[in-house]
Amino acid sequence: MSSTEIITIECPTCGAARRLPCRTLRNRPISALHRGRTTRYLNCRFALDLTEPHVRLIEKRIAHRVSSVGLRTTRSPHSQPWQLPIQELSDLINVSFLDLADVVTASAVGAQRTDLDDVLFGPDHIQHSMDALLYAMHDRQIRREMRVLVIGHDQVTNSLAEQQRALRHRLRKTERLLKEQRIAELTAAGVLPFPSETNDPERLARAWLGRYLSAEKEALVRSIAAADGLADSVTIHIRSIAEKITRSIANGWLAAPVNAAVEQVLTLDSQAFRRRLIADAGQHDGRDDALCHPLVLNRWRDELKVVLAEIAPLAENPTTKRLHDLPLVGSRRSTAQLEQLHSRRRLFSALLQRRDESVRLITTLNDALTLAEKSDPSYVRLKQSADQAYDELVRRHSGLYQYIRARLAPHETRQGRLLIQGSRTCLKQQIFAELDRMPSSNRRARPM
Repeated sequence: MSSTEIITIECPTCGAARRLPCRTLRNRPISALHRGRTTRYLNCRFALDLTEPHVRLIEKRIAHRVSSVGLRTTRSPHSQPWQLPIQELSDLINVSFLDLADVVTASAVGAQRTDLDDVLFGPDHIQHSMDALLYAMHDRQIRREMRVLVIGHDQVTNSLAEQQRALRHRLRKTERLLKEQRIAELTAAGVLPFPSETNDPERLARAWLGRYLSAEKEALVRSIAAADGLADSVTIHIRSIAEKITRSIANGWLAAPVNAAVEQVLTLDSQAFRRRLIADAGQHDGRDDALCHPLVLNRWRDELKVVLAEIAPLAENPTTKRLHDLPLVGSRRSTAQLEQLHSRRRLFSALLQRRDESVRLITTLNDALTLAEKSDPSYVRLKQSADQAYDELVRRHSGLYQYIRARLAPHETRQGRLLIQGSRTCLKQQIFAELDRMPSSNRRARPM
């Protein structure tokens, strides 16, 4: 069974139609399935009804007799999935998180084969593999800790410790690889390197004037852009990340449909939202798609931080930064206490895993927004409109502009360049406060 046979529903994450591949935020096809489509794997594997809503009537049937010895209608799970043919392996890790965890563990501890790294750490799968590496690392740590508390140190605990170290090393290596891939994409698109702060006093005074008169500047940009033929949806000023995401979806810059599940999550209060994210952390296949929607991501990360802070003491973890080693000395614990501690540390590690996932997705979202805006034809024209708006502000408010230039003059060098030793932000705030106190009669310079 291939991944293309499994995508028999519309993707609740990217809105891809049936039988079509999932899409990135920038509406490009990817080979890795999104969360919502993986939930149908077992239904497909065991020939369950895929009709939605799912209804199955109880019906007794006589099983077919199979005369051939050892013949099975469904292939049993492979004990070493990393040895499967590469296409079958690629399909399997798309739909089974625990199999993916087994494969990345085998890769971390030294399993080698042609094309395995390309499948696991290529652009489509690298974030899924990082998620699986963190899960597997926590799994080895918690299993080792519980075994030491019950039995003590032995060869098994030593083996688990070695696997944990190998997984940590591979995770750090993969984090560096993801960073390199991200930098390469942003550089190729012309986003990186970021332009340095200007040392031109004229440009800086012009920029600070626009910041001081932000409402007027925004109105000027909109009017100039509208006169140039740009749509209102492009020129509207963005005051929050939610507005930016909504505009990007409306403009087609992001492939992230707002479906009923997303709208329902957006209305949840804090307690209901936290219950939902805890339920999501309790399962690895079939995760909650709505939590990964761009409009929900920041809240998901913030609520995860709150829940982690609440659970950390119960899991006997001193911080929420990572899963620390459990102290393996002290009074002996009962079976019930060990089971409770095991459950709490499992939940805490799963929440850490989800927090890392949310941060990666937020970074991906920010990059997608930047790249989509920069590649849109309106980007250059909107920049030109903004440049004209700054020029018009200088013409209208030459007195304010000249005052800012005069305040910057002590920081200019002989070459007419700025050399501000202290904080630019503090200097700007001081100048803005002085402008607020300036009499209205002095705000416009006399004609020259």
